Amino acid sequence: MTFALVGLGIGPLEIGVILIVVLLVFGPSKLPQLGEGVGKMLRGFKKEMKSMEEESGDKVADKDDPAGEIDVTPKGDAGESSDGDKDKKSA
Repeated sequence: MTFALVGLGIGPLEIGVILIVVLLVFGPSKLPQLGEGVGKMLRGFKKEMKSMEEESGDKVADKDDPAGEIDVTPKGDAGESSDGDKDKKSA
């Protein structure tokens, strides 16, 4: 199995060393509590990220176009000429 956190340069050997150090520091009796705390933290983080995505998605949709449609019609009539064209015709 070739698992590595590419951006951090951490491979399986480094992960094993980190796990052994954590085991030595906290001891086997504290590991379940530590894991539970980390799990709660990750669940809360994911929940907040999801709610932030939903809020930002709703606000963007409401601000841009409430119906969810994009208006692609030109702002002016196609038959009108621009000011630069009027100057050329009158000269």
